[in-house]
Order: sequence, then C-alpha cells, then structure tokens
Amino acid sequence: MKNPWLDLPKPVVWLAPMSGITNLAYRLMVKQFASDILFPEFVSIDAMHYGAEKSDQLLVYQDNERPIIAQLFGADPDLFHEAAIKIKQLGFDGVDINFGCPAPKVAKNGGGCTLLSDLDKCRAIIEAVIDAVGQDMPVSVKTRVSYKSVHVRDFCKKISDLPLSNITIHGRPFEKPYEGAADLDCIKEAKQLVPFLVCASGHGHTPEAAKYTLDYTGCDGIAVARGTFGKPWLIKQIKDYLTTGQYWQPTQSEILNVMLQHARLAAESEVDKPFVEIRKVLGWYIRGIPNAAQYRAQLVRVNSLEEVEVIVGEIRNNLLSN
Repeated sequence: MKNPWLDLPKPVVWLAPMSGITNLAYRLMVKQFASDILFPEFVSIDAMHYGAEKSDQLLVYQDNERPIIAQLFGADPDLFHEAAIKIKQLGFDGVDINFGCPAPKVAKNGGGCTLLSDLDKCRAIIEAVIDAVGQDMPVSVKTRVSYKSVHVRDFCKKISDLPLSNITIHGRPFEKPYEGAADLDCIKEAKQLVPFLVCASGHGHTPEAAKYTLDYTGCDGIAVARGTFGKPWLIKQIKDYLTTGQYWQPTQSEILNVMLQHARLAAESEVDKPFVEIRKVLGWYIRGIPNAAQYRAQLVRVNSLEEVEVIVGEIRNNLLSN
C-alpha cells in the first residue's frame, strides 16, 4: 500500500473531515479543486462495533476519491483495534485517529481532544491501531494545541517513537475551539519533537494565511476545513498562490455554476434525503450577493435539484438587472 503522506509532493494541502459536512458530494466538489487527500466524516468506533447503519454509510467512497483516509474517534483501545481492521478491509489508503474534536457529543464520552488528559491511553490507542493495520498501512493522528493543562508538546513526546506517518495540529485549544488566533508556535515546536510529518490546521482560511502558516512553522502541509464553506476552490487557490504568488477569484456567475454543480452531485450521490445536508451548504455560496438573506431563506427549504435551479435562475436575473 502506498503512503499518501510520504508520496505526495510537499506541502500537502487537503480537506479535513467535518461532521455533517464532508459527505460524498462535498468531497467530490473539493477534489476537483486539487485536494491532495480526502476524508469522509469522522466515524465512531462504538457505532462501528455495534453495526450502526449510519457509520457504514459514512464510510462509502468512490475510487476516484483516492487517496482517501478514514478518521476514527472514540476512547477504547480495543474498539479502535477492531475498527481499524475494518477500515483496512474497506480499502482505505490510511487511518487517522481523532485526538482533537471538541464537540460535546464526542467529548462527553471521553473521545476527541479529551483523550489528551490520559497520555498513556493515547499511546495505547495508537499502538492498537498500528497493530491492527500492520506496517503497510499509514497511521496518522489529529489533535489540538491543548486540553486543560496538557499541551501538544506532551503528546508529541509521548508518541515520538511510534511509526506514525503524520500528526496534524489545530492551533486552538479545546476550550476555545474556533475563537481567536491559532497558536502556530506549537506546530513549529512539534516539528522539532517528532520524526514524522507535522501538518497545520486552524490558519489556512485564505491563501495568504496558508502561506504564512507554512512559512512560519516549517510544517509539511496544511488542512483546511471551515475555510471551504462556500469556497470549495480554496485549496486550488492556496496551491496557485504558493507556486505563483497569484490565484483565481471566481466571478459571481462562476460561483453560481459551482453551486449548481454541487447540488447536482448531492442529487446523484446522496441516497437518503440528499437535500437536507446540502441546504446549509448552498447558502454559503451566496454570501455577499444582493438579497442574500432572501435567497438563503428559500434555499433552506429546497427538496429537489429543480428547486435549486429555479432559485439560481432568479439570482442570475437579479444580478443582471442590477
């Protein structure tokens, strides 16, 4: 099995997994704009253990998404071992362990970022996953700068001798997961503490921010997440900016074209209520256009591609008349 972390040109730039966001349609949309790696929504090891249909659905992918890596969350090393075996059987290109999620539904069960409170358990989980998949499947981890008094440097020191491929560090703490500036110093420090790749998260919302993050930390790549909301082309912009110092900005007409394509992908790929999850996503595309609130109110109620096409037609006509 190839190792996407090692084989891809650096810096690696990719779409991070997001619950309720990175479904098949969203991934395919971002893939066409040059995401190096894709992740489905992160999956509960407990749900996998009990055979939850939802977890099976989340792990459906297409071969044209490769390289694609599954991210697992939970708190039990034995269940991580069991889940990692299934991930390998499903043919994923790697498995990633979530030590960074701040969501209450994850944290209350001892998973995600709260695992940092027990570094011995963190190590046991990683060892269980490595044991499950063997040396031929890359294992990586995602975490945050801190959880309460535990800093990511403590985590790095605890796991530095393990055969991991990558650690991605979000520069905001558990307590303020999306507020304030990201701490880039912790990522810079991690580069000196571990022998495997170190990638950044939390400060890649624009091409300029991504370049600054890479330059300042010396890290090997960057994960983008919320910055892609309404801008699935962000990764292409980042790559172009890193290469040429310039990047393409889509016109309002081009944005509407991408929005329609995203709606079509949702209609084709999401079997169960395709327009439930896409509603909020469509609203992100129209930020900044005249009467956006009015159109957003219509988009949050759509149930079919035809309804989306009608609304986009109205938007185009109004833009032309202004």
